[in-house]
Amino acid sequence: PSQLARMHAEKHLQLQREMAQARRKIESARNNKYKTTNSDVAAQRSGGADLEKQVNPKQATEKSTVQKRANEDDALSAMRAEILEIKDLLARQPQKQPVESQKSLLEQQLEKTLDSLCLSVSARQTVMNEFAAWQKASSHRVGNPEPQFEQTWKHLSQFIEKSIRVEHTEIIDREGVFALVGPTGSGKTMTIGKMAARYVMEYGPENIALVTTDRFRIAAHEQLKVFGRILNIPVHAVDESHSLDVILDKLSHKKFVLIDTAGLMHTDSSWSEQLQEIKLSGHAIECYLTVAAVGQYQVMSANYHHYKMLDLSGVVVTKVDEAVSLGEVLSFLMDTGLKASYYTDGQRVPEDIHLFDSHTLFEKAQLLLNSSERWVTIRSEDPSLHSLLKGAAGKLNETKLYHSA
Repeated sequence: PSQLARMHAEKHLQLQREMAQARRKIESARNNKYKTTNSDVAAQRSGGADLEKQVNPKQATEKSTVQKRANEDDALSAMRAEILEIKDLLARQPQKQPVESQKSLLEQQLEKTLDSLCLSVSARQTVMNEFAAWQKASSHRVGNPEPQFEQTWKHLSQFIEKSIRVEHTEIIDREGVFALVGPTGSGKTMTIGKMAARYVMEYGPENIALVTTDRFRIAAHEQLKVFGRILNIPVHAVDESHSLDVILDKLSHKKFVLIDTAGLMHTDSSWSEQLQEIKLSGHAIECYLTVAAVGQYQVMSANYHHYKMLDLSGVVVTKVDEAVSLGEVLSFLMDTGLKASYYTDGQRVPEDIHLFDSHTLFEKAQLLLNSSERWVTIRSEDPSLHSLLKGAAGKLNETKLYHSA
């Protein structure tokens, strides 16, 4: 705070010095101009006045009065010009300085914290608008002191958590057909395996079936078939001879059906074909967008716009354990308003899938913000560690030779 105050004071003093210097330059130029002009005019007028006085004394007196008024008008015009130049100088000053000086230290600290959380611009603006409204409401209370950072951040944390819509019931507790959609590598197949295992543990394998629409890639459905064999549940693949509706008709006696879709680029013609098959299906299919927490906010938003034609029912967040920040996915949920259903944080089946909790995710985001990298330094005089590293390097070279052979 002392450094910020000193910076603001120095900028203010610099601005005053520049204004004073500009005034001096204007006054100096004006005085020089007036001295030269007035001396020439005075010489001409003095000669002419003497002549006129000799000719007509009364007319000379009248001209002297008119000339005096003209000089006063010139002086007023010069003063107006000087004021306009000073105003123009002030207008050309950077606009950023007054805006920054108006921000309180608390507001600057909040903006820095939100930026460190990696929240999107729109999400940060929403939070700061809430801060302004809350601060305005608090100022009306008699005897209420200026809020501290901890008190303010607690309120804004609760606001962020409430801004995220959450499903309070699990998907596996409902009956119907559910499809996971999203780009390649977002974790759809692994998440379906976790959901299926969770369902089997709760209700048994009799009323569940898995379907994959990924007929575009070689051996794309093999991982899903592995889950089916382990859990003892049927797995069906959509192909040229078996459409999605035909398979769902055969599985109409099943209470719970999970559909794994192909992660294709939206520019691929097969991508549009797959979405049309789901959109125009005669069965009520609830689609959930799978979003990896390690992705960029712009990528998440682009995927949302690509898949929103399916009338998305919600979001499943994956790879929370691999993320270095969670601000991107929190911003995505705040901006889109989609309900968050599950989040996954590991490879274990089915332990690493959880019902989404905004408080838990925001706590994880703050832990990632506060965590610091730990570096291991080795002293050059430590011979035992150097011998250990040398042995490890030798084993690594042996492994490389083995694989190359």
